[in-house]
Amino acid sequence: MFSHPTTMAMFLGIFAALFGQTHSVEAQTQDFRIETHVFVGDEPEPISHTVTLFSAGVVYDFVDDPAQTAVFRHPSAGRPGQFILLDPNGQRRTEISTERIERLMKKLSRWAEKQENELLKFSAKPEFEESFDKETGQLTLSSPVWTYHVATVPAEEATAMARFREFSDWYARLNTMMHGTPPPMPRLKLNEALARHGVVPVEIRRTVSEDSTELRATHLFSWRLSREDQTRLDNVRRHLANFDKVENKSFLANQSHRSVVRGQSK
Repeated sequence: MFSHPTTMAMFLGIFAALFGQTHSVEAQTQDFRIETHVFVGDEPEPISHTVTLFSAGVVYDFVDDPAQTAVFRHPSAGRPGQFILLDPNGQRRTEISTERIERLMKKLSRWAEKQENELLKFSAKPEFEESFDKETGQLTLSSPVWTYHVATVPAEEATAMARFREFSDWYARLNTMMHGTPPPMPRLKLNEALARHGVVPVEIRRTVSEDSTELRATHLFSWRLSREDQTRLDNVRRHLANFDKVENKSFLANQSHRSVVRGQSK
């Protein structure tokens, strides 16, 4: 479906449901879930399915195909946050700090800003024309290079959504680091716009000038975890205890050949 791995990887994480960033104890302890489906244009069958669970201040993100899990612990008390990436098939795990991710993103942005490629330059320092219709909830960020059309509803759980905003921002950066794609700044611009208007996305349509294919993501929010969700969490806790820990380079090399389209953040 995607002819080039870099083009395909750019779609990883771009459809994160993005919210405000205020932190609180309630935001860290609210249990909820978000289910995301990604479609190509108006095709009826999704190409990606993701479930993201928020439980006891930790975020657990599950991609179905190929099976992969990310566990996120947010930065606190002057300590960097951390992603633990799990490979259920290979029974391996690796850890990446948000501090390392942030350093790499700064270097990548400085490099991309100096390139001649239009998409790279735009991704380093994007500028959108923004419009928002309060009555319909339609948000548009447009440019000749990159455009979002977003159907939104008012955010009802601001503190819980702030926790998710933090996760999805970091996940977008992580995906860029893992797959060598352009900087995630367009996604972060969308974050800002959603937070400014106090809304959350229920459907996002995104196009870029280098690819005529439009991707569409839908998000379903639920404010309690199911029995199936609890089983997923129990399995992850066992994996964290039992999987072999490997270096980032070894883990990522094994993942790089897989064709993954991520429903969230990026």
